[in-house]
Amino acid sequence: MPQVGGSVLIKYLGTTVRGTVKRIEDDGRRLLISTEDGDALSFVLNRATATFTAEGHQAAARLWFNEEPDPPG
Repeated sequence: MPQVGGSVLIKYLGTTVRGTVKRIEDDGRRLLISTEDGDALSFVLNRATATFTAEGHQAAARLWFNEEPDPPG
């Protein structure tokens, strides 16, 4: 279950970037992620695959969740 402050990995076709959940919207179906590079990305839950994908497209970047949120600060 996503939670604000939780760590995520954003998996693109050839690379992986770390990020943090900054906001949860639409009853948990939309997430705003801040990447380690300072980018802000929006991910939407794909109900058919139960995965979060960028812009809601199945072939786009996907999120993978760590189990523990990052410590504050």
